[in-house]
Amino acid sequence: MKKVVLSLCCWIFLSAPVVAAQDLASHRAVYDIALASTKGGAAAVVNARGKMSYSIQKVCGQWRTESVFSLDIGYEMAGLDTTNWKQTTRESADGCLFEFDVFVREKGQDRKDLSGKAVCSDGKKTLDLTVPIRSRAVLPGNVVFPVQQNLRLLEAARTGQKSISAYVYDGTRPDALFSMNTVISSPKDFRSSDVKGDADLLRDKKVYRFDSAFFEEFPSNGHQDGRPLYEVSLHSYENGISDRIEQDFGTYRLRSTLTEIKRLPEIPCSSKKKRRALTTR
Repeated sequence: MKKVVLSLCCWIFLSAPVVAAQDLASHRAVYDIALASTKGGAAAVVNARGKMSYSIQKVCGQWRTESVFSLDIGYEMAGLDTTNWKQTTRESADGCLFEFDVFVREKGQDRKDLSGKAVCSDGKKTLDLTVPIRSRAVLPGNVVFPVQQNLRLLEAARTGQKSISAYVYDGTRPDALFSMNTVISSPKDFRSSDVKGDADLLRDKKVYRFDSAFFEEFPSNGHQDGRPLYEVSLHSYENGISDRIEQDFGTYRLRSTLTEIKRLPEIPCSSKKKRRALTTR
């Protein structure tokens, strides 16, 4: 099962200005996952059911996210496969800090599977992994991280761009550097339905459709055949809340539907942290 981070965006090494960070709504969203379609065959996926939650919250000028993914997939010949996966991240508004931890659930306990941190340095971005092994890599300076990704894609939609591309590192695995291409459109009369909780977060908001293709920058099979690793289609409200997310893995498609949303408070810096920030400028 391929793990897909849900801050799904792409763009063109962006000359477009970044949208104001406060335009993203701090929230927690819950989704039902189901099988949208399958191509059939002896090894085909025949059913899928799961839950996903995604939260994003502004804390002292930085963005904290948590993605939790639980999915049962049934195969025609191989039977049931269960995935339980979680990622937490911390990202600065300027895109020069990205910390991430990935956990897999085994025997009722979360085991850390990946941990790392990327920072800006001399026009590039240095990535240090501590789990599963200590290692260092240098990413190009134009690589972006997930929240910065969302901000730039939303700005592209607001300014009328029809397609954008970029490189992104999402911290879902050590070599998770993707080349991403997105087509932007405006769906007609789309509105989420039967959403529990703070549904007013969706009221009177513009909606955009993003269709993205993700290409591995370092293909695991040793060659690039021109096909994307996977494709994602979603509807995004202008405050960053997503619905009707469809993930296409080639032989089957999954659909995630928004069912519940909760507003989260933005947490300001403490007075001590504010003073420290002023003295270090």
